[in-house]
Amino acid sequence: MRNLFIVAFVFLLSFSSLNSFAKDGSPVEVPLTFSGYVHSATTYNLGDNEDESNNYHTFSDDDFTMTPSAQLGVANDFFVIDMLFGSIADDLNGSTDSSSFMMHQAYGILPVGPWTVMVGHFDTMLGNEVINPADNPNITRSFLFGYTINFQNTGIRAMLEPGIDLIDEFYIGVGNGWDTIYDEGENQEKTFEAAFGSSMGNASLFVAMNYGQETDDQTRTTYTAVLGLPISSQLSLTLNGVYGKGEEEGAYTSVVTGVNDDGTWYGAGSYLTYAHDDTKSITVRYEYLKDPGGSRLGFASTDANTWTELTDDAVLKSFTITPELLVGDYGTLRAEYRLDVANHPVFQVLGGAAGNQAQNKSQETVSLQYVVSF
Repeated sequence: MRNLFIVAFVFLLSFSSLNSFAKDGSPVEVPLTFSGYVHSATTYNLGDNEDESNNYHTFSDDDFTMTPSAQLGVANDFFVIDMLFGSIADDLNGSTDSSSFMMHQAYGILPVGPWTVMVGHFDTMLGNEVINPADNPNITRSFLFGYTINFQNTGIRAMLEPGIDLIDEFYIGVGNGWDTIYDEGENQEKTFEAAFGSSMGNASLFVAMNYGQETDDQTRTTYTAVLGLPISSQLSLTLNGVYGKGEEEGAYTSVVTGVNDDGTWYGAGSYLTYAHDDTKSITVRYEYLKDPGGSRLGFASTDANTWTELTDDAVLKSFTITPELLVGDYGTLRAEYRLDVANHPVFQVLGGAAGNQAQNKSQETVSLQYVVSF
């Protein structure tokens, strides 16, 4: 019922002939900006995988099925409301929630002197890729997106344009824990965030970090850096690096103390985009993610019988190529080939000498996507 009221409110707001706020008894028109997309995609695993899923994929883990979703946003100088519908909403809500709706972003904007303060629920500042499929250069999300960063923050975020060389904008904020919308009950943990953006000629750099207690008073820290480098009028390169550390989040548990060791994970991704003309382009992505001990990737949970928690590292690498065609003024059609490679046989295979379990060190997928944005 709550979701129905929210959708009805936005519907009425969208078609209202007069959007106004009362101030000193006189109505003032406030212009609104509407945006959104309708998205459909499918990813097919070229292997004979036993579990009928694309292992270690995020938002594209269901093999050979259409995943429709949509987004509707309304904003002005005072607030942002951004709602998700369909498969992506279900993925973000968790497997136990099939409401097909999620309040992706909802925050108010408050000017405080030279600062712009945002209060509510908003996207993370970590990493290069985002939830909105239309704003990514590839169809499938990278391992760095799915396994090393949180997706969203709920709290207070303030932005300052300091007007000094090398720092275009500076952010600082505090909010609930890792992807926690509502932090209820006792032992509420908070996460601190900071970031800055810098331009150097035609190049751009954005550095961000999160730090906070997540569970049982243990801290988790994540750093990311995204560097954009235009090489020519048609060729551009984006580099994304990440490092994370979680206190007592390691996969190995000491037999003496019964306490997990600290977990660390780090990786890098590169995105090389060639724009043939205004309507056709192609992006090649390569990424590398190392997770000593498998604390983030969970290699220790496989049945391959090749894993030793104390000494082994989990490594995932991926090569992705995505051609793109713009269709009319609003449509984007993409196709994709992706090859994932691991240092242990963690990808599922149907049958074989080892039975229905993880047996392969690689998997291949192909994807097709159509997005209409406005």
